[in-house]
Amino acid sequence: MPCFYFHLWRGGHLTPDEAGVALATLDAAKRRAERIASSIISQDRCAPESVSGWDIEVTDEAGRTMFIVPVSDGQKNMLTQQAA
Repeated sequence: MPCFYFHLWRGGHLTPDEAGVALATLDAAKRRAERIASSIISQDRCAPESVSGWDIEVTDEAGRTMFIVPVSDGQKNMLTQQAA
């Protein structure tokens, strides 16, 4: 199974994920990144504007960026889950 890393960028400051997580697919990695973003929003109980410039960069084992999820998207994901 491929390993994905979920690095947190906060206004240009990097908090690297040094452990990574083995997941079956890129789609599974995207869902995990979205859950991380939602978790940050719910833990801090902050407005999406306050996490402007915060991103979760998902990389593969070689360090290649697969995609970036803005943390502010976590608010959208929470609202979508509540509506479902």
